[in-house]
Amino acid sequence: MLKIFPPNNRIPLEEATPQMTFPNTTNLASFTPESQLIMLNEITEPKFLSSYKHNGASGVREELAIIYHEVTHWADTVGTIWGNEYLKTAYSAYDVMPVLDRSGSEASYHHFLRLHDANRRLKHDDYYRVMRKHQPDHSLSHPWRISFSSGVEFNGSGLPDENRPICFVKFGNNPSDELLVRQPLSIASLLETTATWSELSTHFHLVGTLNEDEKFVETHMLTQRFGKNLYTPELTVYSSPVHLLAHHTRMKNAAEAYHFSALLALVCLNLVGSHFSRLKVPGSFNAWGARISAFKRNESRPFAFMVICENGPKWEPGMPPWVWIDAALAASGLPSFQEILSHAVDVLTADEQHCNRAEMAVSQRYMRMLGAKWLAYRRDQKDSAINIRHLSDGDLILPAMYDAEGNVFSVFGKGFDTSLFDLETMFDAEAELRSRVRNFRNACR
Repeated sequence: MLKIFPPNNRIPLEEATPQMTFPNTTNLASFTPESQLIMLNEITEPKFLSSYKHNGASGVREELAIIYHEVTHWADTVGTIWGNEYLKTAYSAYDVMPVLDRSGSEASYHHFLRLHDANRRLKHDDYYRVMRKHQPDHSLSHPWRISFSSGVEFNGSGLPDENRPICFVKFGNNPSDELLVRQPLSIASLLETTATWSELSTHFHLVGTLNEDEKFVETHMLTQRFGKNLYTPELTVYSSPVHLLAHHTRMKNAAEAYHFSALLALVCLNLVGSHFSRLKVPGSFNAWGARISAFKRNESRPFAFMVICENGPKWEPGMPPWVWIDAALAASGLPSFQEILSHAVDVLTADEQHCNRAEMAVSQRYMRMLGAKWLAYRRDQKDSAINIRHLSDGDLILPAMYDAEGNVFSVFGKGFDTSLFDLETMFDAEAELRSRVRNFRNACR
């Protein structure tokens, strides 16, 4: 059973779809990876700055939690190995648009489908997700039963493709074990885990600055809110990695489970090809047969997450997440947390590949540079969470974003250079790209 408590080993707060979007659980904001843009649907810059001026960070805690949820999606896209490769796919599609009318350009249209497939596999279409319509209530005190399975994608011709397996987390009724939800464990699941941990961490850090009475009340409210989300069937894309890790480690504290899961998700987003070839898969997966080789060949990060969880030790109270991570990685035949993330930082820093469109190439390099700095920061903090603690590091820059009135908003005025990444240009380009991808996909499938 998972219970929500502030994590014991957190670092203290210093005093002071055609279109693939990642909304937070309340749809108050969203992030679009193709454009790397954050949209704040109900937050305006004037109101935010006024509340912050008069009440400090605690006065905008809800807003900051939403913002840092989306900023984490941004950092996971511009500042991880997975995100860097995804953006190369997106920018290759952007490169096609200016030459659409040139003779022979048809040979490059396949980049549209590559992006479509990359987006489709981020979350996997609703077809692969099963959810019973009428759900019996489950909660922190009456948890789901959990099991795991694998399946395969259907290819563009509608045939099962054993070269493209999918792993699932299955949530069952307690005690009958009747299937309630079958959730694909996907890249989106890993991304939502890191983002939700940033959101929860922001709350905990700012609640920690309140007086004891206020702290007690706010902590209880957080317990109720995030506990409910953990057992909301519609939100299993957010919670499946957390349930999976807690199941294998026998962890009871949901906040700890989010912390551990988010850090492991960050590691998995930064694995490279050699890591997958070295990955030790426990015998309990043998029933999956040839799918194991296919998962490795496809460099399936969700599969790696599942394997590392099973290989990891049981949780012990007071165990820091990076200690458990390193033990789980060693048991999986992989380097340490520090080695994996340091290598990823080096790869991002040294990568000079960029798209052909000059203005977009500048944007691509700028975002990659920012991403590498954020990844180095998260490595050094031994925490995937992005929250207000970063303000003490003057070298870190938050992305500019659109507020609810369509104005460009730079949170805390942290120096984002819009001459190197123009939000309006990317917004318009992504809208055109989405249309081109949809039209060409309809022509092919």
